[in-house]
Amino acid sequence: MSVPRTLNLRPACWAALLLFGAASVAQAQLLDSVKGALGGQQGSSASGSSGGASSLLGGLGGSLGGQSMPSLSSVGTGNITGVLTYCAKNNYLGGGDASSVQNKLLGQLGGAKSAQSDAGYQQGLQGILGGNSGQKVDLGGGGLKQQITDKVCEQVLQYGKSLL
Repeated sequence: MSVPRTLNLRPACWAALLLFGAASVAQAQLLDSVKGALGGQQGSSASGSSGGASSLLGGLGGSLGGQSMPSLSSVGTGNITGVLTYCAKNNYLGGGDASSVQNKLLGQLGGAKSAQSDAGYQQGLQGILGGNSGQKVDLGGGGLKQQITDKVCEQVLQYGKSLL
């Protein structure tokens, strides 16, 4: 009687293997597209990276829960500064480079007190990239989304440098 039981488990095992395989392929394809988008701009300067950052964000289009990715040039300095703060606080960015850029951008906004009244800055502090641009994406989350958030934070940092 053990033969029928084994046969009944076989379809369930195959289904589990197929689902696991499909998820692995989707993750690999998504990470390859992120690497490809980043690879084309590695040699560019900070001032030339804004277009690359926008294309990266556009290329990620449905990968963050189907949310539309805003163009970095449309989100405003306040939102960029807030997102940099969010990224640094949540360990997506490390080192003094992010802190230095963040402080300089805060200076452009009139200081930390003035930035507090900027709606885009406030949204950025919550991990919402987009500010007043109409297209917003929430960078919070974990797993595969966390890997993409790392890349987005790096691109926001590069774009922030280009604003200085």
